[in-house]
Amino acid sequence: MSVAQNVNELEPVRGRMPHIDSILTMVRDFAQKMDQPLDKVWPTSLKLEDLRWGMIQEEYAEAFDESCNRTHEEQMLKELADLVYVTFGYAATYGWDLDEAVRRVHRSNMSKLGIDGKPLKNPMGKVLKGPNYQKCDLSDLVGENIGATISK
Repeated sequence: MSVAQNVNELEPVRGRMPHIDSILTMVRDFAQKMDQPLDKVWPTSLKLEDLRWGMIQEEYAEAFDESCNRTHEEQMLKELADLVYVTFGYAATYGWDLDEAVRRVHRSNMSKLGIDGKPLKNPMGKVLKGPNYQKCDLSDLVGENIGATISK
């Protein structure tokens, strides 16, 4: 695929999912090409922390505004994608494998089912932790343990 090719024009191969880089891989590629910091010790500096957290706050505010306005469905989707992108950028800045963290959180979330195999929910519809809930362990993805899961 050439760099100039529009990703919306890609045709999937029948019976096979097209190769798609992980979000973290795409964000790390962007950060490298844009000379953004990667794999720093968290929190390295207040200035860097303010930059990264400020980007998340900005994208959250844009998504919040679009949610309140409820006028442009495509724009809402774009704001959500931006929020995910800058969140992954935050993780990449500090060398955290957010792809793996999300997988583990997903497995943990799937353990929230009740004894009968059905979800337990509060009156608002939020899924609650059931008796088989298993907390995820992310300790090997942070601090001195970083390195085993991220290709740099």
